[in-house]
Amino acid sequence: MQIAPIANSFAREVQGVSLWQPVSEPDRAAMLAAYRETGVLVFRRQALSEDELVAFGRLVGAPSLYAETAWLSSTPEVIILSNLLSSDGSMLGGLANNRLDWHTDQSYYAEPVTGCFLYGVELPAEGGETSWASLYTAYETLPPELAKAVEGAVGTFSFAARVGGKNRKSNDNHDTDRRIRETPDVKHPLVNVHPKTGRKALFIDPKTVTGIDGLPQDEANDLLDRLLAHTVRPENVYDHDWQPGDLVLWDNAVVLHKREGFPSENSRLMKRMILKLDPAEHIIPPVVQ
Repeated sequence: MQIAPIANSFAREVQGVSLWQPVSEPDRAAMLAAYRETGVLVFRRQALSEDELVAFGRLVGAPSLYAETAWLSSTPEVIILSNLLSSDGSMLGGLANNRLDWHTDQSYYAEPVTGCFLYGVELPAEGGETSWASLYTAYETLPPELAKAVEGAVGTFSFAARVGGKNRKSNDNHDTDRRIRETPDVKHPLVNVHPKTGRKALFIDPKTVTGIDGLPQDEANDLLDRLLAHTVRPENVYDHDWQPGDLVLWDNAVVLHKREGFPSENSRLMKRMILKLDPAEHIIPPVVQ
């Protein structure tokens, strides 16, 4: 097994491993060390059943169930993201062919499940690319005035703001009203510290962070806009052009991601899992009361 840089980006490709076969303990340890360090690992040319996806998830963390039950596959830990229809004409999974702006998953929970991977089964001829931006590197390269402004800052993270109002999409198969009722706003620090290394990462989520404690709304909006612009500079972003059999593993506490839309006449089928990570080995954003 080799772990190699990808086009001078922060992401790493894990080569020479077939995830449908047992992974040795030394390879697993090396893989998890790279995952903790970078936040994004890419595995290409994999051919995995849903049981094998779950087995891989258990190598990384504890597979968890997603709140959108309509998105779940027949293997309940596996989530379907697609614009395909089932045999009865209903949506298969969620998100359709929508463009998804920069975000991080589960930031709106008091105890977010931060591990996640996507596995490409069927890909459109054009569009659908996914990009990741490192929140580690973003923090480490902050201009002094931004670093000072964000240190100790606490943000309000709102699922209702993320999916409601003008952000609401009619064709993504969300049970939006139920999710809003069940997901009250929470507060998290905008800078988190790795429990072992002491390395710091930003924790921002555009369209989900609605304010910053102690700042007027206009000042909070300006600071968040500046942090996002800094985070997603091209030199800090890994763009992934999907191929069938690709699996990309990431840590939502230390990266943002986005997805490009694609033509509705093209088919896309992805399988996804969320993974509860070890809080002794990963940043788990704490809730602020």
